[in-house]
Amino acid sequence: MTEERVYLWEQTRAKSDEQIMELVNILGQPAGFLEIIMAMLPQELDPDEAKDCVIGFEISAAERIYSFRVEVAGEEVYAERRDPSGADAVIAVSLPNFVRLINEELGGVKAFMQGKLWVKGDPTFAYSIPRMFPFRERQAIS
Repeated sequence: MTEERVYLWEQTRAKSDEQIMELVNILGQPAGFLEIIMAMLPQELDPDEAKDCVIGFEISAAERIYSFRVEVAGEEVYAERRDPSGADAVIAVSLPNFVRLINEELGGVKAFMQGKLWVKGDPTFAYSIPRMFPFRERQAIS
């Protein structure tokens, strides 16, 4: 796990949407912040759980949607800001809830059931995404 992800977890756990957005704005506004998160993905991939796929994200913030396409091929991850059409699953979520998801403060199933996350495409595949990008050291820093 990257130091950046630990920092993000430490700065955002148990914070309100407004507090998370304050941090996002300090770290480069939504677009820059999300570029940083996507750049971290290759370091977060668990090669034992990886499977060739395309994951789409539609992350909403400040009345805009930031779309990303993440391709996993073997042990390589390619993430870019672009239309996620053709993805195995597209995860639509607000930016604060996206942060909570990647920090595992909010589970995907719970978020889906509460209407905080939507899945377009294969919802069964969406369940495998957290296993591919686990927050392995979360328990150690709690």
